[in-house]
Amino acid sequence: MNGVYLSPAFCSANGIVLKAAGSKTASFGMLHPDDEVLKIRIEKTWPGFRCIFEPLDAGEFGLMLSRLYSEDGADEPPGRKAGTDEDQTAAIDRIAGDAPVINLLNSIFLEALAKHASDIHIESGKTDAAIRFRIDGMLVFIRNISRERSRAVSARLKLLSNLNVLETRRPQDGHIDITSENYSLDVRISVTPTIRGESVVLRLLNRSDNVFTLDSLGFSPGHRKIIAGLLGVPSGLVLVTGPTGSGKTTTLAAVLGELNTESTKIISIEDPVEYRVEGITQIQVNEELGLTFDAALRRIFRQDPDVIMVGEIRDAETAELAVRAALTGHLVFATLHTNDAPEAVFRLQNMGIPPYMASAVLRAVIAQRLIRRVCTACGAAGCDACSGTGYRGRTVIAEILAVTPDLAGRISSGIRPGELASLLAKKRHVTLFDDAAEKAAAGVTTAGEIRRELGEKV
Repeated sequence: MNGVYLSPAFCSANGIVLKAAGSKTASFGMLHPDDEVLKIRIEKTWPGFRCIFEPLDAGEFGLMLSRLYSEDGADEPPGRKAGTDEDQTAAIDRIAGDAPVINLLNSIFLEALAKHASDIHIESGKTDAAIRFRIDGMLVFIRNISRERSRAVSARLKLLSNLNVLETRRPQDGHIDITSENYSLDVRISVTPTIRGESVVLRLLNRSDNVFTLDSLGFSPGHRKIIAGLLGVPSGLVLVTGPTGSGKTTTLAAVLGELNTESTKIISIEDPVEYRVEGITQIQVNEELGLTFDAALRRIFRQDPDVIMVGEIRDAETAELAVRAALTGHLVFATLHTNDAPEAVFRLQNMGIPPYMASAVLRAVIAQRLIRRVCTACGAAGCDACSGTGYRGRTVIAEILAVTPDLAGRISSGIRPGELASLLAKKRHVTLFDDAAEKAAAGVTTAGEIRRELGEKV
């Protein structure tokens, strides 16, 4: 870039990055724009250049730094020749022997964090490998890297996660703990062989993120009122349903956060533990050691809990234990994979829970999805802030089936799916489509985004 150079190590240590450079002008972004000593140091390095210093927020700095880390090299400062003593002074704090693979991996993580990605995909192709991030539930192409660098990154990730570096023919799973001053990550790694090489997927669980509150998730005022009432229920079963990636765990974390008081003992069983909440006893499922959902649920009764959270009801045994816990005076929250709230009632029955028992413990079913919000910076036109997608961030759409005494009686007597649908229609039950339509009308999202997530209403 016209010879102007700052090493990634120097930029990271001093909170400065080169934004743009001309023949006689260089523009720098600074995390601490009042650092006059650093400004003088930069100006002395490039005599004859007019140096412009601008404030830079932490998010933009992290993104620019990640791109700098991923570069293979940089031009030398003006008027100097490589290998001279003068050159060593100009390339401020240059680190000899920087490992390119380590820098590349650092850059990938930094950029993923800056873009609030939930997953990183590194996919081998015929001639190179593609890096894509899942941002707001959608995969976004970031850049290509050579197959050689992709193999090196895969080997580095295996090394960090204690996997077999030499094994390229069998799938492997592991995890990495990454900690720095600015963030703490639990990275779940999945490596799978393909006909083109290895496919690496990294799930990023950012422990540095603050746990969401119910008010910040986007529930409508009506739904928020129903949930507030559920928080005061002394016992029973509350289900949160939806497909993978619909925000069920985030909603439960927000619920438990509101219930988390000194007088309440809360125990959660999760796989994985996505949000670490002080004051809550959180158990990580480990199937290799026999610590499954049902095994953990059997043992926590001796821990004298008031509130229990089951990360997922996967089988009949776990369902039976969750219902038993609710029957014995505990407030139980659990997730279940169903398309809507009414379906959860019949899913319990399919798992062997008798209708009379389901009606006795079930307090409510919250079915939800996550849809992308219109980017406030561009109004869906596409800009740098939203990576050209027109959307930035997500909000929840939901339907809540509150089990009233009348409905409990109907469930106990064996109501059929069609009968339940007719009953709810008469009561003007707010469906997922209804909630989504309200958000589209308010300009929060678009009709196209609703169709993408929910399909056409039939």
